[in-house]
Amino acid sequence: MWSQLAWHPPQYLGKMISGCMLFWSSLTLLFPVAANFAGAFFVIITSNWWTRQEQAFRAAFWLAGTPIGNLMGCLSSFAVGEIHNAIATWKLFFLLFSSLSFGFSIPLASLLLDNQLNSRWLNDLEKQTAVATVRQNQIVTAADHWKWPQFWEALRDPQTWFFFATAVGNTMPSTFASMFSSQTVERFGFMTLQATVISTCPAAVIQLETFLIFSCIASHYRNLRLFLSVINSIPPLIGASLLYALPEDNAAGRLAGYYLTYTHAMSFTLTTGLMSANYAGNTKKRTASGLIFVGWAAGIIAGPQFFLADQAPAYELAFGMLMGCYALMILVPICQFVWYRYENGRRDRIEAYVGRSVGLDFTDETDFEQEETFRYVM
Repeated sequence: MWSQLAWHPPQYLGKMISGCMLFWSSLTLLFPVAANFAGAFFVIITSNWWTRQEQAFRAAFWLAGTPIGNLMGCLSSFAVGEIHNAIATWKLFFLLFSSLSFGFSIPLASLLLDNQLNSRWLNDLEKQTAVATVRQNQIVTAADHWKWPQFWEALRDPQTWFFFATAVGNTMPSTFASMFSSQTVERFGFMTLQATVISTCPAAVIQLETFLIFSCIASHYRNLRLFLSVINSIPPLIGASLLYALPEDNAAGRLAGYYLTYTHAMSFTLTTGLMSANYAGNTKKRTASGLIFVGWAAGIIAGPQFFLADQAPAYELAFGMLMGCYALMILVPICQFVWYRYENGRRDRIEAYVGRSVGLDFTDETDFEQEETFRYVM
């Protein structure tokens, strides 16, 4: 978070991301020898290149790397797990994916652009068109000054805390997959390695299909993202209830409940798209992204603490946490929708009274400062 807050100009995003990827893959290549949070960057890239209506699908495209990675990792772990030699299996796994990441980061340094104006594959007219296309976002694409008023505005903005609660509620249940996936499938009589493949691969496919379907709907129909987020949080609540209520010998029912929990990731994906669309002002956006990352990290840390060894295999406290988080992921988007609806209505009344400003310029003003013209996407 603090590196984000200290880093002022987002003018070299392409080089920053490719450099981070090169650095991290280099480190992980050394893991076998010695015994990402890129999401916030991609939020900035998405808001700089695409209109607010287009951002939902693009944000889902970035985040679809998670289920694709899970699918590839699942298949690769099965293949690598069958290799028996002097090198430990976990070292082979790190070497494989770190090498792929390292190799990809090199061309990425030249292919991923910092902004529209330094694009080598756009002519001058196309560069101007690309910049003009996102003018309607009312979000400046580059600003080299840290603005403390925007920092404090991000802290008092209700949507920041809606996003924070969403990040916590989405990531706290993440431990559940590693705790119960293989355990549930092993009841069908599969070995541990086979159980990992059977539990992870279908779940990754379900997650990927959910990403593609709901992001397409959100891109084609206005102001449905929070509604779709609520829909995606209902199956996980049902799935967690099935896993808790069904007897352990009902393996098929428990497996179905486990698969249902995998739609919840799309809820956070949809709200990530809203982050890029509904924050104006670079300092404010970076501050909010940092706080949301804190919520994301806090959820990752807090989740495992609910799985108490003396409660195995029922884990009453953990399932209470799961169902509470999934219920929170239904309640928060509803409250966020109500607030956006109220705020947009208030701004409509202001516009009707004072009139709308003529033209939309690239100024590093926040969504609060542009209340006559800025409307929140829902």
